Amino acid sequence: MAAATPVKNFDSISGQIAKILAGRIIRGELQPGQRILEQTVSDEMGVSRSPVREAFLTLERQRLVEILPRRGARVTEMSRENIEALYDLVTELYALAARKASEKHTEEEFLRISDTVKHVRACAETGNPDEYYEAIFDFSLAALEIAKNPLLTQTLGDLNALTRRAQYGTLSRRAQDLSTNAVFFERALEYVKKGEPQMAAQTIREYGRNEKDFALKLLVKTDG
Repeated sequence: MAAATPVKNFDSISGQIAKILAGRIIRGELQPGQRILEQTVSDEMGVSRSPVREAFLTLERQRLVEILPRRGARVTEMSRENIEALYDLVTELYALAARKASEKHTEEEFLRISDTVKHVRACAETGNPDEYYEAIFDFSLAALEIAKNPLLTQTLGDLNALTRRAQYGTLSRRAQDLSTNAVFFERALEYVKKGEPQMAAQTIREYGRNEKDFALKLLVKTDG
């Protein structure tokens, strides 16, 4: 495990532990198939095993780990089937968010989402995958705020950790491709501005297909 990471009291202990471990899984510090032992996490973070066990349950709901009876947890694999299932679902959900954003945005809301796209472009130009990765999720959040659909927001929130894991796995390996990648968000923004909801949604679908294809190619290289 990593160096000691003490948890603080401002949030639930199990929630903090889950967040720390989720971050390690998303960044690949904990690899697919790797076991995570309750006692090891308990010792590292200076807590009892009970909140660690609760954290594992949270990570299981997020599909980041599978719990092994009396043996802790194991990081889930990113199989071809898992990648396809994830991207097929979240792509349609984000396409819906883009469509609603195009239909419903106010001038103030458009300026907010426009700022996120400018940030996406700036991060692409500097070639920093970590900053770019955060910027595209800022764009997604802005679109969801405009869409004002609490069920859509909740569903994508439930899938957020798994989506971040998939996106980090691809974007962290393609610093040279970020400028091309950013074009999708700029095109989607143009369609939002023009009030063309179907084209805004279609652009997000194209982005999702592109990301899925890259993730699958990366999986083949890794397996090879």
